[in-house]
Amino acid sequence: MDKEPMEPINFSLAQIEAFACVCECGTLTQAAKKLKKDRTTVSQLIDYLEIDLGYVLFDRTKRPLELTDSGKRLYRQARLFLHEAQAFSQVAKQLPDQLKTQLTLCYDPFTPRDFLLSLASTLAQQHISLDLLMCEREQAERWLDEGKADIGIYQALNRSVNDHLKWRAVGAISLSVWARKGFFPVSPVSMLHLAASPQLVPFCTLQQSLAQRIQIADRIIRVNEITLLQKRLSAGDGWAFLPRHFGGEEWENIERQETEAGDKGLTHPVVALWKPGQIQPNQLEQVLNAIDMTWREEA
Repeated sequence: MDKEPMEPINFSLAQIEAFACVCECGTLTQAAKKLKKDRTTVSQLIDYLEIDLGYVLFDRTKRPLELTDSGKRLYRQARLFLHEAQAFSQVAKQLPDQLKTQLTLCYDPFTPRDFLLSLASTLAQQHISLDLLMCEREQAERWLDEGKADIGIYQALNRSVNDHLKWRAVGAISLSVWARKGFFPVSPVSMLHLAASPQLVPFCTLQQSLAQRIQIADRIIRVNEITLLQKRLSAGDGWAFLPRHFGGEEWENIERQETEAGDKGLTHPVVALWKPGQIQPNQLEQVLNAIDMTWREEA
């Protein structure tokens, strides 16, 4: 059912504001000072409002001015109208900052999940919604370059990022050797035993610099899904070089393995990647600050 057209409004916000101000100040002179307008301007606004309405609002024989009965009734409505206008103005000014923005963040299997969840929650409070997509770094770099993703969280590589992307250090993750209890016959585990036993790797492909750091065994089994990796470790299908934040000590029948190199494991830096211009500069800084803060708190 079609709505009936609204009747045209024959008076302005300035007229209503002037009317309410004169009501509250009692004189045109005081109202003009409060509104920072000329007295003549305020007088004309009131005069034109009365002409448009077809009746007078003030008894001009009195000092200070007194409202007519019609003026008294209209003043209450004018004040309500101005209150709504002020509320409209506040919403209109704040709206650009409150519009919800949706960004896509890519990450690799080693990125801490608690960090990602906390980051998503932090940015949601800032009206930024995150799509979280796990993928290999090469895929993420293509998506960032093509505008299909906005930012990435990945292990740093011993090479420069392509000319189209920028990066910033985020933090570091610690990795250790994990395997089923009793998987290795002796402890500490020798490099020879590690090289001779199947190694489970949570990557489809490994950049050369990263492979040199975490790929030790001659036989590699790739499992690009954490739950399946956990089950294969528990089944004794191999050992894995994994971040300590995975909480492997809580996995059934799994334990951290001490090696000949010591139990300090390996620390690997993590970086944020983005393409300049893909995100507005102020929003990019907002996201990067949230990443830094959340990493310090969660990772």
